[in-house]
Amino acid sequence: MLVLSDVTLIEFEKLIGRFVPLSEYEAHEFDRLSILYIPNEVQRGLAQQFVNRATTCVSDVQVARDFGVLAASKRLPLSVISARDLSSTLALSQNIILLGSRRANPWVGLFEDQMAFPTDYQETPPNVRFINRSPLPGEPAAFQAEWRRYGYCRVTYLPNPSHTRNVLLISGSDVISSDAGGRFLTNEDSVRLLRQKLGLKPGEPVPPFEALLRTQVLNNTIPWLELVALRSHRAPR
Repeated sequence: MLVLSDVTLIEFEKLIGRFVPLSEYEAHEFDRLSILYIPNEVQRGLAQQFVNRATTCVSDVQVARDFGVLAASKRLPLSVISARDLSSTLALSQNIILLGSRRANPWVGLFEDQMAFPTDYQETPPNVRFINRSPLPGEPAAFQAEWRRYGYCRVTYLPNPSHTRNVLLISGSDVISSDAGGRFLTNEDSVRLLRQKLGLKPGEPVPPFEALLRTQVLNNTIPWLELVALRSHRAPR
């Protein structure tokens, strides 16, 4: 099950001046939040109309297309839904691919505590970076995005909270950097590089991992990307 990000949520969060956690998001508490944080009645009404129109972005659709082609070639079923339509029941019972940042897809919040590179947001002025909890030699303490110049995409493969299924998370510092993560995972050369960096033998299954990609942003496109950090969550042998 591939879960598209909810870009409408990002704009709503800007209007109310705060992040919407998963508990409020799953319960669709948008009207209550708008009453609490938007005092102007006209602006509040417009915000309520706006947030009730769940939309995604072109880059997510492109990633969904690429995964759809890959799934079809392997004769694997793939359902595509919005983050707004996901539930805790589905999240715990299905293999899922989550697209987007925590701000655009609060379901990512289920896994942030497990991340080697958790996301750090600053509301004013807008700022996003990935914290490096255990820097290796030569690595920075944080990977800072530069608006419209450089971004980052965190690609993570982990068991779901109940350890009954798996989840693949593709979270960019901006919308199009998430697209770069999808391109990385659906490209044979990139996957070959990933397997090599993880020290896998031919045919050996991919263990849980976390990879950080650096992207160049140019005119709303990603001309290149590079793997800058990698962590394996494989248990010691």
